[in-house]
Amino acid sequence: MRYLWNLKIVIFLSFFIIMLFVMASYFSDTEKEPSKVILLWTSFFGEKDYISPLKNLHCERQDCVITSNRNMLKNSDAIIFHLRDMNLEDLPDFRLSNQRWVMLHHESPPHTPNTLTSLEGFFNWSATYRRDSDIFLSPVVTPLKKAVLKQQDFHKEKSLLAVWFASNCITPSNREVYVRELQQAVPVDVYGSCGDRECLPKMSTKCYKEASQKYFFYLAFENSMCKDYITEKFFNVLDTDMVPVVLGGADYTQFAPPNSFINALDFSSPQHLGKYLQNVARNATLYNKFLEWKQYFKLEQTHYACDICKKLHDHNEPVKIYHNLYNWWFIEANCKSWTTE
Repeated sequence: MRYLWNLKIVIFLSFFIIMLFVMASYFSDTEKEPSKVILLWTSFFGEKDYISPLKNLHCERQDCVITSNRNMLKNSDAIIFHLRDMNLEDLPDFRLSNQRWVMLHHESPPHTPNTLTSLEGFFNWSATYRRDSDIFLSPVVTPLKKAVLKQQDFHKEKSLLAVWFASNCITPSNREVYVRELQQAVPVDVYGSCGDRECLPKMSTKCYKEASQKYFFYLAFENSMCKDYITEKFFNVLDTDMVPVVLGGADYTQFAPPNSFINALDFSSPQHLGKYLQNVARNATLYNKFLEWKQYFKLEQTHYACDICKKLHDHNEPVKIYHNLYNWWFIEANCKSWTTE
């Protein structure tokens, strides 16, 4: 009799635990926040559906749906406008108060369309290379979970000093003038429309890899010298075994691993830079110091769509509108050109 009583207690407790689990699952499912909708209003340099599903982008949050179907306008939580593809005569005629309209723009101020001046009070969020953007487009430096303490000689088997891949030969930064003066002091091989060498496909991983086997340095010179403006060329070089030599308007220490680059603006002239590059190239120990960071750090990049989705689900995200867009983008950028004076 006592055995049956204990059995009933066990069955009752088991049933009770199962019911608690079912109820918890039910309320968890019913309280789960619905997916957010991200609408691609413009194309991206002509490409219509240019963002993959978030699961393919390995986003932390994947509960956002991305669509280019404009019929979803009134059901969208965020609308992305790629600035270079925007047409002022083709804008939404309806706007919900809780929608976030996002400006996506990779270009520097000198290459920004004039349409921006007509968009004051239009955007809620910015997705650009600027560090003070709402969504930051550049990779970030993160420490490795475990240091790779194996020493590697990046110096051996290299024999050529510096290389530059370039097809834009007249730029706001005057980088082409700097390179011509540098070539008067040291050998610099130029690939692309601005030089006499070629590697195909242009700017491909293959070309960077081949260059990395021969050259000590890569000239990661930007076409514009503006606040925070660093293009993918610089980060591509960090992925190789070359040391980038930079010329730009950004504070590179905020973007790159420590002691991972040489800044041309730290030298009084291209000739002084050239002499320093030759000295580093002759010294294996000194050269390897510039690549030592690979033992401790790595570059990581989260797709901007992942960040937008995450922000849409953040109930503490403040509401904002860019009322001073022209000043923020053009004036605060403090763009300059390199000069011999």
